[in-house]
Amino acid sequence: YLEEAALSPDPRLRGRARLVLADLRLGALEQQWRAYAALPDDDMDLEQGCLLLSHLTSGDVNDAAVRSFLDATAGLVRAHMVNVGGLQALNEVLFENLGFRGGDFEQPECHYLNSVLERRAGSPISLAAVYVLVGLRAGLPVSGVAMPGHYLSRYDGPDGPVFVDCYNRGRMYQPETLTNVLANRGLTRTQQYLAPTSNRFTLFRMMNNLEQLYQQAEDLRMIRTIRRFRAHLRPEA
Repeated sequence: YLEEAALSPDPRLRGRARLVLADLRLGALEQQWRAYAALPDDDMDLEQGCLLLSHLTSGDVNDAAVRSFLDATAGLVRAHMVNVGGLQALNEVLFENLGFRGGDFEQPECHYLNSVLERRAGSPISLAAVYVLVGLRAGLPVSGVAMPGHYLSRYDGPDGPVFVDCYNRGRMYQPETLTNVLANRGLTRTQQYLAPTSNRFTLFRMMNNLEQLYQQAEDLRMIRTIRRFRAHLRPEA
């Protein structure tokens, strides 16, 4: 009945029906999110969390299409790494062949996984998530790193870790360089800042970015929603 009413020629009925449908959809999504956030840290799948967040703004997100794209991209990486190694293959496929790049922070599309894959543009943390999800599928030692002020990816190769700035088309840094950057900022716990970040904290930081985005847009409904969803993650994590 509500779906039929949402197509009504009466604008008032159509608008009310769509609001009710949106509230029902959001309620069901929050139940899924609450169950997900209650999992132990080691059981929290980053892909699942990113997909749930993507459903915040649209009921038309195609989870299967997202997974299919990630699977196909990982296949390209596996085929290429036979010749150039894992790190170079991952960077070349994502940043040269597919053209992933930094996008406009003020655009919601740069913060949600499905849109980032469609547009090939995102925020530092959403692009790092793509990097990690593709890399893990290809069997590579990748993780996210929550640097203060800028999120990076980490590749743990045989010669030690290399840090990748996905927002700047895969620019790479050695640990010593980032240690110096942190020290110049007066930050001394450099090993902690350069260590792999839990999926829980990655999602929490994503939601901080979303809150800032919707505050700038003065979207009170989305601000309240983001805060409510983020609270389930437990800020102390």
